[in-house]
Amino acid sequence: MKSNSLESSPVPTSERIASLDIIRGFALFGILFVNMPLFQGPRLIEEQYAITPELGTVDQFLRMLLDVFIETKFFAIFSLLFGVGFYIFMKRAEEKGRNFKLLYSRRLIVLALFGFLHLVFFWYGDILLRYALSGFLLFFFYKRKEKTILLWLASFVVILIGLLSFSFFGSTDSLEQQISILSTEGAPKVEEAIYIYNYGAYYEWLSYRFTNEVIPVLKNIPFAIITSLFYFLIGLYAAQKGIFINFPLHKKFIKRVWLYSLLISIPFSVGIIVIHMGVLDFGILNDQLIESFVLINGLGLSLFYITTILLILGKGKWNKLLHPLGYVGRMALTNYIVQTLICVGIFTGFGIFGGINLRLGIVISFIIFLFQILYSLLWLKYFRFGPLEWIWRSLTYGRFQHIKLMNEKSKVTS
Repeated sequence: MKSNSLESSPVPTSERIASLDIIRGFALFGILFVNMPLFQGPRLIEEQYAITPELGTVDQFLRMLLDVFIETKFFAIFSLLFGVGFYIFMKRAEEKGRNFKLLYSRRLIVLALFGFLHLVFFWYGDILLRYALSGFLLFFFYKRKEKTILLWLASFVVILIGLLSFSFFGSTDSLEQQISILSTEGAPKVEEAIYIYNYGAYYEWLSYRFTNEVIPVLKNIPFAIITSLFYFLIGLYAAQKGIFINFPLHKKFIKRVWLYSLLISIPFSVGIIVIHMGVLDFGILNDQLIESFVLINGLGLSLFYITTILLILGKGKWNKLLHPLGYVGRMALTNYIVQTLICVGIFTGFGIFGGINLRLGIVISFIIFLFQILYSLLWLKYFRFGPLEWIWRSLTYGRFQHIKLMNEKSKVTS
């Protein structure tokens, strides 16, 4: 009985890997910046109809910085950490003699439920549902050799480069005509979205979102799963090598990854900057080139960010400075959902959807994240998990988990 109690329990706080929590908190910080423009206005509708919003000089500069340093990078980090977490969860459950596949399947099903509710009732930018569905594919890679995973990753890269290259072979005249038609059709759609978000009743808002946001997102799920799986496999590979658990053993390897990822990211970062600044002008292909460079650069800079954090955490000053991010990372699910609730509440609740510029959105992001650091710190002084983490873990393990911090010691030693 004593053994079963321990085996069916989640990882105690004392066994958590602090670096993973800090990196996860860092990723949530960046994700908030990435998502803020989507919370502020009808970005999904604009993308569907190839509408590029007009920006002032300051916002254009900020948009360039976001594309170079933020966009796609933090989604990549968050996804990579999911792959790491998958391996650690499966390995520990297997070592305890648990049915690790069944246990993790329940974990994914609960995550999918969170994601579906988040998508339908709050925001179209949900990543939880796609993570859950992609997570089931990881079962096929859990026992694979490192070389096999690297081969799959290389195949993904080749396919991605091929698809991106193929997209530039069409006629620019035809593309320009298509964009013109779409933009004309989309202008009233943008106005409709802004009106519904600001003035529609809740049921009207839900109905509008289901037709114009939820269904398009669900149709795109298969493509989103492939992207997520790519980063999951990188995380799985890193976890198999023991990079996060045995950092000193892999320090030379991490330094090499740090250097190579930086070198790879430089030309694409420069490409984004020169197109944004008009140094190089490819006409109608400008936006498409920037999107391609941002996507490719996401992998390089995400690995650079992760390895940088791992390398500087060994220094006392940096460890203290970055430590508060760990509180946010330990409550990643709760904080991710809370970001949605706050932002939807601000922009929709106060009727300012579509009326806030980018620079003000960035200021709001800083304020929200500082608030999240504060309440995460206060919450974790008294509780082992965030509130949504507690629900997630309880449903995963099939029984209510002890949430009060004082119970952890007695629970582990019982």
